[in-house]
Amino acid sequence: MEFVIRKNDLVHELQTIAGVVEKRATLPILSNLYLEAKEDGLHIRASDLEVSIRGAVKATVVQNGTVTLPAAKLLEIARSLPDAEVQFKLRDNNQMAMSCERSRFKLAGQGPDDFPDFPELGSVPVSLPGKALRAMIERVSFAITMEDPRYSLNGALLRVESGGIRLVATDGHRLAYCHQEVELDVPDGQVQVIVPRKALAEVLKLSADFSDDDKVEFGMKENHVFFRLAGHELVSTIPEGPFPSFENVMPEACAISVPMPAADLLSAVRRVSLMASDRYGKAVRFALSTGKLELSYESDMGNAQESLPVDYDGDSVEIGFNARYFQDFLNVVGTDNVLLELDPVKKGEGPSGTAGDKPGQLRPDPSGNTDYRYIVMPMHLL
Repeated sequence: MEFVIRKNDLVHELQTIAGVVEKRATLPILSNLYLEAKEDGLHIRASDLEVSIRGAVKATVVQNGTVTLPAAKLLEIARSLPDAEVQFKLRDNNQMAMSCERSRFKLAGQGPDDFPDFPELGSVPVSLPGKALRAMIERVSFAITMEDPRYSLNGALLRVESGGIRLVATDGHRLAYCHQEVELDVPDGQVQVIVPRKALAEVLKLSADFSDDDKVEFGMKENHVFFRLAGHELVSTIPEGPFPSFENVMPEACAISVPMPAADLLSAVRRVSLMASDRYGKAVRFALSTGKLELSYESDMGNAQESLPVDYDGDSVEIGFNARYFQDFLNVVGTDNVLLELDPVKKGEGPSGTAGDKPGQLRPDPSGNTDYRYIVMPMHLL
């Protein structure tokens, strides 16, 4: 196995692929990247047994061959090399010799036989607008749980229909929902699957430089979901178990709807939450009254308080929310203004008078052609 490759091309591809590799892999071989030199270039794969990715990069191949090399060390070496051509030549016992100008390295590798096979992809993918999908992932993925033992909550529900795309995530305390209207050719009418958090993160990374015309091919085969984008193929196992019935959580309407500047609300929440304790989930008091929204927190350490002018003329409402949850939404909403909505009711009903005990809802203002909602459960105030 022998090939020559530009340093910058190698580093770019390694950075793209190596994110799948776990820092503490359960099997030693999973800490490696699978390298295959073929006539058309260098092909690289990574896997953690649940998420797999493969791509190719231009290289001058002198002799075909395969090997697996430690991902972290290979990337570290590649980054350190001069901006020039790098020569790779496989020696005995899977020792990879690397040379670039006056630099010489030998890196111990492993044979490719124990590296996981790449799952077979489906043949009838759905073509999705890449930039729109990226925006949806950014707006939803932060709500995916990182602690819940239920595998179905460790991902987001992706539903693709002929009329649009829906992406939903929840951790049991909050729910992020995004629906993008777009005409799609979906052979089976609808495709619905739970996509793990890690796979969505890789899609985000691969689509970082997307333009309006770039597409993502998406599909399912048996217990795998796959994406093709930016010259790469990404495959993930589908988490077990059903996704929660999110429709029951989403309000039909809210009796209270208060528009406000997103940046002002974000700044106020950040400042007040400086005094809030993680022990109590950073529960900040939101007190809404005629003409103002007051945020406050009080503890043994001290207190913080800030008021925002708002267009509201109704009964006073006090409710507690997790400050970090609000910041997560406001960091990605992407509009100058948002709607803070309280007291969810059925359509046609009036205020219930118990808004402080019910979930709150945040939405962008204006919403455009995207239905983006963020429902947050209230917290007990001390």
